[in-house]
Amino acid sequence: MVEGLIERAQLAQQFTGEEAIAFSQLGDQLFNELASKIATRHDYRLLFEHTLRPELFRQIQIAAAGYISACLNSSVTLSEAELLTRLLETRGSLPNYMGTGLLMPKREHILEFNLFQKSVANAFRQLGANDLIDAVDLPVNLRIVFGKMNPDALQLPFTSTKRHSDVWAGVAPDATVVVLPLFGDIENITIEAGEMPREMELPAMRVMSDFNEGRDIPMVVSYDNAQLQHGTMYFNDARGLHQTVRRVSEGVRVSVDFRFRRKFNEAYRAMVPPSSGGVEADMSVPYEDWLQVGSDTLIVFDESVEEARARKANPGAVPLYTRDYRTVQVF
Repeated sequence: MVEGLIERAQLAQQFTGEEAIAFSQLGDQLFNELASKIATRHDYRLLFEHTLRPELFRQIQIAAAGYISACLNSSVTLSEAELLTRLLETRGSLPNYMGTGLLMPKREHILEFNLFQKSVANAFRQLGANDLIDAVDLPVNLRIVFGKMNPDALQLPFTSTKRHSDVWAGVAPDATVVVLPLFGDIENITIEAGEMPREMELPAMRVMSDFNEGRDIPMVVSYDNAQLQHGTMYFNDARGLHQTVRRVSEGVRVSVDFRFRRKFNEAYRAMVPPSSGGVEADMSVPYEDWLQVGSDTLIVFDESVEEARARKANPGAVPLYTRDYRTVQVF
């Protein structure tokens, strides 16, 4: 069964078995080099972890709480318990909350979001791999996932509930995906990850029209013991498979995610033919520019909450990431 899928995938993309294995091996080499700089734990081929210093994690939590509180129209920063309660109470009514789980910043949230963006960048800068980072997604994404799933979500082509690689939605094949759980029930509203067959990685590095298009690509290695922990960043190679899993019908999880691309991998990038048509454009900016947001520059969102409310009443495609912004110099 798996052998037949591999053969069909290779024929469709016109890759030989040797090319596919060479791609996988070089990808592993580059990912291991990254892990050697960052990881505090590296138990899986395509996933490693970095446990943040408590003060750095607390800084991100405080900034995230300030941003979410602003979205909830609170005049003060709410506690974690208050945040989770209010999010459950307002589920479905927040105009800047999208079906993919993204809490999109609007004009009214500019200050709070810049502080949040800056806090994530400050922690990332201290991981030890600055010399390897080429470009990073701007802005970072704050996601809220509820235990009770919207029944319409499975109709979305790129919902994270479907097993997938982010490449299928248009993310660069050489990207690394970062997830940091912040608040809530991360034990029961979690992420499961694993590997496809090595021989399928290269032909699977392509844009798809729906995550379902890749549903026959099997997860042959499952990272069963990679349990989400608050304060730990998870780094997943774009070749990996993952999906959101809900084990309870109530509750909520809040996390931040973004992707980055590293330097010194031109040969690896060249192995994947150019593709187009993804639902998301390249979100990355040069690393040095990314680090300056919230200090030397500000990220600005022109759409207001009321404009978002009106647009949500006439929905079109649901974005996976925030694209509508501009940056301005502070000085």
